[in-house]
Amino acid sequence: MRRKLVLWGTNEKDEKMLVALELLENENVVYIFTFPEKIATEDFYKKMSENWKNDQEVEFPDGFQKIERKLSVSDSLLPDEIRVERPDLITRAQAEWHFVVLSSKLYGLYKSEIEDFKDKIESLSEYDNKIWEELKNFWSKVQNQVNDRNLFREHAASLRERTNGLFDKLKSLKKVLESEYETRSKSALETFSKELNDIEQKVEHGLGLNPLFEDLKKLQQKIKNIQFTKDDRNEMWDKIDAAFKKIKEKRGSQNEAHAQHTASRIQNRYDGLVGAVQKMQKSIQIDQRELDFQNKKVEDSDGQLESQLRKAKIRMIEERISSKQEKLDDMLKTKVDLESKLEKEKKKLAKLEKQEKIEEAKEIVKQKIADNISETQKEMDKISDKLTMAAENIKSQKKPKSKAKAMIDQISESAESLVEDVVDSVKAVIEVAEDKIEDLVDKVEDIFDKEEE
Repeated sequence: MRRKLVLWGTNEKDEKMLVALELLENENVVYIFTFPEKIATEDFYKKMSENWKNDQEVEFPDGFQKIERKLSVSDSLLPDEIRVERPDLITRAQAEWHFVVLSSKLYGLYKSEIEDFKDKIESLSEYDNKIWEELKNFWSKVQNQVNDRNLFREHAASLRERTNGLFDKLKSLKKVLESEYETRSKSALETFSKELNDIEQKVEHGLGLNPLFEDLKKLQQKIKNIQFTKDDRNEMWDKIDAAFKKIKEKRGSQNEAHAQHTASRIQNRYDGLVGAVQKMQKSIQIDQRELDFQNKKVEDSDGQLESQLRKAKIRMIEERISSKQEKLDDMLKTKVDLESKLEKEKKKLAKLEKQEKIEEAKEIVKQKIADNISETQKEMDKISDKLTMAAENIKSQKKPKSKAKAMIDQISESAESLVEDVVDSVKAVIEVAEDKIEDLVDKVEDIFDKEEE
């Protein structure tokens, strides 16, 4: 947008003259040069139109006049005694130059902010993420003005170049911090990997799985409080997950291991989301305080320019709050969804653990039944031995068939009675065992119902 204008006009005596206007935006001043017709030759007019308007130096002839006027929205650019052939050009220039002055003022404010950032960054001995975020927010603010075309291209380019230079300095500090961070992360990874390997070796050697499972949970809890790099944390979690799966497989409960992993993964997502929601809410609160501050300042603005700039800032802050609120709403929806999923996974896991307890109880009762059946089998073997001995005695004594038959009948009745007693005993054991199983199942269900409540 040009800051100079050349056109023909007349004075109060209706004498023709050349009129040239120049805007000094930093001072909010317009210089008006008038050249009488006798010195405004055609050659001089061409120099003014082709060279002076394009900021090339042109020597003014003697006899010109210079008038200085403040740029105003309401008052005319030209004095009443000066009339021009194209008043529409004057009106247009007045509107455009008012925008130029405001834009230049805004550019000056941004340059001042960059100087403040420069002082802060040059005084840093290590990377500061807070300043990084502040600089990001600053550039976002500038970019919004560029997108709205409130800053000229050359001003935007200058701000971009200086801001990029500050980002580069912060990035160099960040690389140093990340290098130290990676070193600490690798060291922690090695330490916890050794602890994990010890647990896995104990699992392979068949040591108590429940205590090892608890040790693994404690190790997992400690890892949550350690700052790892993304890759190291993923590697550590993969190892932890693999160890949990191995223990679960040893315990014969792969479904439970999967449910535990899913619940843990959802819990991690949920915890991370809760932290993100808190940060976003805090950020919105900060912006809201800034908005309230700017609204109060608008009422006490010193002049129209400051009032307009305050209103521009208010609009930018409102846009920023609106954008963050949309993100926050999405995050809250995701939070509700994760809570629902987490509750389902917990119920599923409780159900699997409940089923595992029931199966263990059944196995105990089955073992007791098997023991009782084994004792019954021994009694049956004793009966078989007695029958064999009785038959041998009858054969050796060679008694009459009638007496032998009576003796055999007597022994058979005794044997049948003994077998019936044994069978009745087994039935009784099974019935008692079934009752115990039902009682145990009822107790386990009551325990889990109470835990769920």
